Amino acid sequence: MKTRVLTAIWALIIFIPFLIAGDKYFLFAALFLSALSIYEIVKISFGKLNKSILLLSFLVSIGVFFKKQIDNEILLLGFLTIVFLMLTEIVVSNHTVKIVDISTVIFLSFYVSIGFYSLYNIREIGLQILMFLLLTIWVTDSGAYIGGMKYGKRKLSPNISPNKSIEGSIIGTLSSIIVTIIFYFTTDLFTNFFIAIFITLFVSIVGQIGDLIESAYKREYKVKDSSNLLPGHGGIFDRFDSILLSAPLLLIIIDTLKIY
Repeated sequence: MKTRVLTAIWALIIFIPFLIAGDKYFLFAALFLSALSIYEIVKISFGKLNKSILLLSFLVSIGVFFKKQIDNEILLLGFLTIVFLMLTEIVVSNHTVKIVDISTVIFLSFYVSIGFYSLYNIREIGLQILMFLLLTIWVTDSGAYIGGMKYGKRKLSPNISPNKSIEGSIIGTLSSIIVTIIFYFTTDLFTNFFIAIFITLFVSIVGQIGDLIESAYKREYKVKDSSNLLPGHGGIFDRFDSILLSAPLLLIIIDTLKIY
């Protein structure tokens, strides 16, 4: 527990200045976190570090983050070339690199890159909405953990995450309403309380699905944590699993409901 708390404190000390500064500073932070997550994914998927696939995966992240600065046709051609070269590795390696592993890395490289790029875009919209997202995920996780420990009886998804319960998930989701109340009455982020509740519950539920997706990936490759980069917490992919799915969908809601 002491290691876990100390790691969390140091991580916050490093992360918060980038969070507050925003702009290109947070862009760099998000891209760096994306690169670290991709590093973890490549290492897990192949059981060791495949440098050529790692480089190509990094290029996916760079393409996603700087797509506005690149012509659409060139960007599409670049992505297709990356995918082609990754698939070519299957033949070059004499099939020691498997199709399923390459497919997993391709998909997750885009998944992670889009997730962190969405996080950056949310920060560009405003610090309040980003804090809303982060706090909703944190309160949901905490509520689900505490609620599951005390009231958990029925397994939520035993084949993916045996320790998670339906009761814990429900308590975690309902706990997120606390975030709605805080932001509705102390900020100008929301003007309609019921829409605020809807968005909060949506982010909370989607975040839990994102958590289970990452857990399923780790279970398929028989690893406990994505890495040991954060002692007591696992890896970067572990810590941001809920946000990587909820951030892009929150952006869609923001655009659809014209919140900003």
